[in-house]
Amino acid sequence: MLMLIVLLPLPVCAQASAVQLDAEQQAWVRSQAGRTLSVGFDPFAGSDSFEFRGRRQGLLPAMLADMREQLGLRIVAAEVKSWDDAYQRFVNGELDLIYGVNQTAERERIMRFTRAVLQYPYVVFARKDSGVQTLGDLDARQVAFQTSDFAIDRLASEYPNIRFRPQTYADPAAALRALQQREVDGFVTSGGSVVIEFLQQFPTLQVVAQLRTITSDMRFAVARDQVLLAGLIDSYLQQRREVLLAKAAEADRHYMRKQLRLSEAEMLWLDREQPVVVGVAEDYLPFDYNDQGRYAGIMGVTLQRISDLIGLRIQVRQGSFSELLEQARAGQVHVLNMAKTEERLAHFHFPRPISTERDIIVGRKSMPPVQDIYDLEGQRVAVVEGFWHGEYLRKNLKALSLVRTASVEASLVALREGRADYMIENPTVVEFYINGLGYTDLIKRGITSKDSYIYFGVSKRQPELAAIMDKVIPLIDFEDMKFEGLQTVPSLNHAGRQRLLWMLSLLAAALLLLTVFALRTARKLIHQRALNQFLSEREHLLYTDSLTGLHNRNYFSHKADLIGASGFPQAVVMADMNNLKRVNDGHGHAAGDALIQGFARLARAQWPQAEAFRLGGDEFLFILPGFDQERVDSELAALQQRLLSEHILLPDGARVHVGVALGSAMRLQASQPLQEAMAAADARMYAAKAGFKRRSSDPVDDSGA
Repeated sequence: MLMLIVLLPLPVCAQASAVQLDAEQQAWVRSQAGRTLSVGFDPFAGSDSFEFRGRRQGLLPAMLADMREQLGLRIVAAEVKSWDDAYQRFVNGELDLIYGVNQTAERERIMRFTRAVLQYPYVVFARKDSGVQTLGDLDARQVAFQTSDFAIDRLASEYPNIRFRPQTYADPAAALRALQQREVDGFVTSGGSVVIEFLQQFPTLQVVAQLRTITSDMRFAVARDQVLLAGLIDSYLQQRREVLLAKAAEADRHYMRKQLRLSEAEMLWLDREQPVVVGVAEDYLPFDYNDQGRYAGIMGVTLQRISDLIGLRIQVRQGSFSELLEQARAGQVHVLNMAKTEERLAHFHFPRPISTERDIIVGRKSMPPVQDIYDLEGQRVAVVEGFWHGEYLRKNLKALSLVRTASVEASLVALREGRADYMIENPTVVEFYINGLGYTDLIKRGITSKDSYIYFGVSKRQPELAAIMDKVIPLIDFEDMKFEGLQTVPSLNHAGRQRLLWMLSLLAAALLLLTVFALRTARKLIHQRALNQFLSEREHLLYTDSLTGLHNRNYFSHKADLIGASGFPQAVVMADMNNLKRVNDGHGHAAGDALIQGFARLARAQWPQAEAFRLGGDEFLFILPGFDQERVDSELAALQQRLLSEHILLPDGARVHVGVALGSAMRLQASQPLQEAMAAADARMYAAKAGFKRRSSDPVDDSGA
């Protein structure tokens, strides 16, 4: 029989080991001197057994080698084609043991089982483009299983309300191909690390459910009459549990390295096991937190997950962000949570982002909302020393007053005290500080279009580390990391609030009845104010286009009696952007968003008195009060000239003119239906758009001129 594992010769006799055996077990081991036992297994079992860097690796080979050392037994893995092949050969008596077999009443009649080494929940695969999004969606559908998989019967008993039609396949690859080719609607199989391999091989598929009530128990089984062998291996598994868990984690890391297809240079870098020095900023909760030398917070648990997957030694260095940034530039810090900027690209590699949240603009509730950073012209903006926002604002705005602070909390305090008007920050950070400190007078006032995603910046002296992280990050779910990271950081405890509570306690002791009355009254007022604020903000969100800040289709539909109710005669203008599709196709949808925002800003600057709507996509409506025909014609020409005179800067550096088709109609009195004027304006707008299409021009200018 061909064997997958090559082992050293057995010692002459079984010797004393770390595993404690009774006298009968020791005698049995001595009686097996010179004998080789064979074990069958699932060859498609992920990190349990796999070929990597020219040799067989995984938990099973490591465990068999440890059994030989600890017990003096030679157990080797047999050459098998599939799980069904291994199972049938074991049942036929051709193999001595089988690994990874689940215990069922039927199997207990012919097998004796050990305890489980590990347990993998079963998972459900489905096509990304199918209607199967949950386990329940498999009702009345064709479902694939591996041949001889106990889950066929277990699924039916655990989920009796799902009536599926099973279809069996010799191996997972055949079942996954059948699923991809629409021969079946789902595939139920054992989970574990092999799931990553399947998803890489079949990118059109996804895991839609994890079945924690059905597990693949990685246990050994022997023939029913092999009582001593079963007891011997069970004793080994019990006494070596911690060792085996460590070997399983190591097997997972090496299996992950194989699946990530790391280069030889990257593998050699990992083999050196050099510590990764990570900078942890002192004031960037909940992303960064130094928990007594352990990197905690959202970024901390993310980096730990990366380490768990491939194996890294992490060394924490704490300091202010500006200090750590300088150390990172000098190569003393290898990894630092930072934003990606042009200047930093000269010193750092940026693997793909952990999160694609965009920074928001924060201000007091009394401050007006803003559309991107360009509305911060002439405002006082709080910026943490060393953060990228200051450089970004100076490059994009002419009239700007930066209020430099030492921390995120200091910036928030500057807003509350009126020393600054706005600040820019990640929404998760803002939410954490505002909720933790009770700064309910500060709210989101706008969004930014800048790539302000969450990155790990990696020193350019560590290119292999950057490349490795870039391959691992897609396997990590940010929402999971956010939830876990928030559990690892301390709650904020604002000193001012504590002093207020102490004073209130003293006052309550002296004037109990008056305080109770005052508190009840205050509670009602606060509740009413909060309710009013909530309703106001809810209405704002419901009726405001989040991209442009203009009224949206909901407002147009639900507030029809308020639209164009005064200011006659008035002009009704319909606008449709000409080059949005070209920009989307050529530069991506983020560029299209920037183009839409640019047009809204320029149109608002031209007609500040207008009722302005984004009806959807690239379609806009403007109602201009007090306009006659001559004036509106002049204003349309002026807007076109404004659009031609200003470029819109796209995220990839290209610059573009906004091309727009305009049409107008007059509405002389309230009795004239608004829809009638809109239809007339729409017709003129489409006539203008048809004329535009007959002209040959390229509105996008990537030259930077």
